[in-house]
Amino acid sequence: MGTVPMIQLALDYVSLPQALVMAYRVREEVEAIEAGTPLCKAEGMRAVAAVREICPNHIILADVKAPDVGGLEAKMCFDAGADWMTVLGAAPMETVRLALEEARSRPGKEMFIELTGIQDILARAREWRDLGVDRMVYHRGWDEGNASRTWDAHDRAIIEKLTEMGFKISVAGGLEMETIEFFQGLDISVFIIGRAIRETPDPAASARRFRELINRLWKG
Repeated sequence: MGTVPMIQLALDYVSLPQALVMAYRVREEVEAIEAGTPLCKAEGMRAVAAVREICPNHIILADVKAPDVGGLEAKMCFDAGADWMTVLGAAPMETVRLALEEARSRPGKEMFIELTGIQDILARAREWRDLGVDRMVYHRGWDEGNASRTWDAHDRAIIEKLTEMGFKISVAGGLEMETIEFFQGLDISVFIIGRAIRETPDPAASARRFRELINRLWKG
């Protein structure tokens, strides 16, 4: 097993002031901050720049889920201060290649394949790996969660195969305290947590509880 997973706070807002308040409240308890897809669409790259300004020492992810124009979208994210950005798994391989090329041209920058909606993950994973991709977001989508789509043994099996192939896996999608134990024993790189931190009376305390649980499960 690898290192203890990081926690990434997902700022899935459409209001930049709300997002910044939450980032400020929770930043001491997490390693990464995500400018979520709704926030990037509502506020653009200024959201990424603003999160970077108040969280100068954190990893910042711009979850743009680029479907095309990979090089340009990656450049926009990195120019705004993001360390990481995402490309849709359904994007053409050339889009993935161009985004990856832009990331590799900048020290410390990385691009992720975002797997929302991809049915043939393992079939495409070898192509992505051969291209040089080494990070993925394994994501149970928001709408899937609303339809009571649950994590199951199939998810574990795919994640395990992806890590065996050399991918670093971030896990996202309706994660709760009781969900985290499901992933014990897997080499998870990042847990992306949103509502279970944001929509609680004390978000910072909730993030601390997640950290304590993750440390206990992965450190033994």
